[in-house]
Amino acid sequence: MKKQINLLKKIILFLFLVIFMLLSVVNAPWFFVSSKLSDSDYSNWMSENLEFEDKIIEIAMLGAHDAFSHEIDIFSPVDNSSADGLMQGFVGRLIKGFSIRQSKTQVVGASDLLKSGGRYLDMRLSFNEEEGEYYTVHNYFSTPLTDVLEELETFLADNPGEFIVLDIQHVYGVDYDSETDFLEVYSYFEDTELLDYAYPDNLKPLFEVSYEDITASKTKGGLIMLSKFTEDNEYFWDYDSYIRSAWANEDEFDKIIDFLEEEMQDIILDSTYQDNFRIMQAVATMEMSGAGIMRSFETWSLLGRARDFNKYLLEYEDLEMLLFAMPILMTDFTTDKETVDQFMQVIIDFNTKD
Repeated sequence: MKKQINLLKKIILFLFLVIFMLLSVVNAPWFFVSSKLSDSDYSNWMSENLEFEDKIIEIAMLGAHDAFSHEIDIFSPVDNSSADGLMQGFVGRLIKGFSIRQSKTQVVGASDLLKSGGRYLDMRLSFNEEEGEYYTVHNYFSTPLTDVLEELETFLADNPGEFIVLDIQHVYGVDYDSETDFLEVYSYFEDTELLDYAYPDNLKPLFEVSYEDITASKTKGGLIMLSKFTEDNEYFWDYDSYIRSAWANEDEFDKIIDFLEEEMQDIILDSTYQDNFRIMQAVATMEMSGAGIMRSFETWSLLGRARDFNKYLLEYEDLEMLLFAMPILMTDFTTDKETVDQFMQVIIDFNTKD
């Protein structure tokens, strides 16, 4: 009887150690990608390559998905307004390392994204109760909104002839019909003087706005901001009216390409989309399935999977056709030294061809 009890104890201890080791692997917070930037500086690629008459909705540009998630790490608090239930509470703490590896999509901040050529920035916001201010988020809090906006303002002040499309994709925990909620977010943009560069929505229809218009003939930086708030404000263009951005929600590369091809056909056949910004969401998302989770471990993190998909997309023979339909190419790990120069060459060639 005593031997059986000792054996049972050993089995329980063994199982405990196995579970502990599995959780340690799952919960490891390390990222195996580099934040080293390309040696090329694309701070002025627009002013060096675009023509005054170019319509801004037809200008190809590189975009950053969840652009401001670079400061997410193992110490970042979860945002209960946006994070999946599995990321919250006890279970969330148990798998936090895994979750942050699937939440961090960029490795550098706004200044380096812009230096690397990105001009479309996908922004997600939520109010950080503990800090008493809005932060950028992707399941977890990343960066104070004020810090991000100050970097954008500095870039536009220092680089006349460049413009940014800022897509305020989500503001979690607010009522988009609330004037109070809108004004609270609006105050951040007003306080950082970023509105001095914003092109208002009451001068021209979006499809008529040219590169010359938005940069005042290359004498200043320009900014278009889109949001889902319904409050009438000239500096915030209505999201539903001016942007087409469909999401594949897939992590198998061939399925993502199939989705983008279908999206291309939809846009070509429906002229109503052709007067808007059209986003090519070239991103791989972890599927919440056994196969999807296994693939997430193969590439370890969303950043690792993004690197692989970015290379896959560059080898796709009809990438230029996709750009004709969806000129804004939005990626994860946008500044990856292994792919960013190739993407920027494709974009510059597309914009400068006769």
